[in-house]
Amino acid sequence: MKFIVDCMHGKLARKMRIYGYDTVYENDLEDDEILNRAQREKRILLTSDEDLIQRAYSKNISVIRIPLDNDLSRMTKIFKVLKVKPILRPKDSRCPHCNSAIKKIDKSEAKGVPDKILKRKRTFYKCFNCGKIYWYGSHWKKIREFEETLKTQFKHP
Repeated sequence: MKFIVDCMHGKLARKMRIYGYDTVYENDLEDDEILNRAQREKRILLTSDEDLIQRAYSKNISVIRIPLDNDLSRMTKIFKVLKVKPILRPKDSRCPHCNSAIKKIDKSEAKGVPDKILKRKRTFYKCFNCGKIYWYGSHWKKIREFEETLKTQFKHP
């Protein structure tokens, strides 16, 4: 499954990428380009924009109307509509910054990572498109907490 997100939902795009979904987000894309790209690349449009939703329907583009309130309700809606369990698989994650695949690298390849991190961490991932390097830091705890909260939404609808 591939997605495209409108300019109002950049944070959602980053979360979808962390969950391993190829998610296009560029905050300067005009609605026409979003629709053209969704159609051309067979992407599901994620938006709260009613006009954009209607235009997508008229072009037979798959669209999920997402709520405006918070990322938890947005992600819950997406996974429920798709009938997919929200399982975080780090090896499938994509670069939250540029949407490219990330690959596990050897510690010796983690150039530019602070020495204190290199000493404490063993596992590193690199995006070979934008060059960003990722590791399981304090932010990962927040991501896991979000995942657990999201999973509870499926146990108690």
